[in-house]
Amino acid sequence: MKSKLVLAFMGLLSLSSCGDGKKEGSASEDPTKFPILKFNQPEADLGKVTEGDTLLHRFAFKNTGNAPLVIQSASASCGCTVPVIPKGAIAPGDTSSLLVKFNSKNKVGANTKTVTVMANTKPETTTVAFKVEVLEPK
Repeated sequence: MKSKLVLAFMGLLSLSSCGDGKKEGSASEDPTKFPILKFNQPEADLGKVTEGDTLLHRFAFKNTGNAPLVIQSASASCGCTVPVIPKGAIAPGDTSSLLVKFNSKNKVGANTKTVTVMANTKPETTTVAFKVEVLEPK
C-alpha cells in the first residue's frame, strides 16, 4: 500500500514538472506587446554653470512600443541630482519627458551624473546621463 502511494505521488510530481512545451512566461514575454522607452538624447552636455546654481534639464522621450508605458521610479547617482518622473501612462506613440534638477553647490569641476529609470519595459531599466562643468563663483 505504501509503495502505491509513493508511486502515485511521484507520478503527480512528474506531471506537475512537465509543462506544455512553452517557455515559462512566453505569452507575457512577447516583445511586441511591451512599451519601449526611447530617449531623444540619452546623454546631454549641459555646458558650464557657476557653483551654487541649480540646473533643470528635460530628457524628452517617446513610447515607441505597442503598450502603455508606465515609469515607476527614477534614481540618480548622486544626491545633488533629483529626477521627477511623469505621472500616469504614456500611450504608444506619445511623448513625455523626465525632468532632472541638478544642484551645483560644492560640485566645482567636471561632473557626470546618471539617472536610472525603472519602467514596465524589457529591460526594466534605462539610463540617461548628463555632464556639466561647475565653475567657482567670481
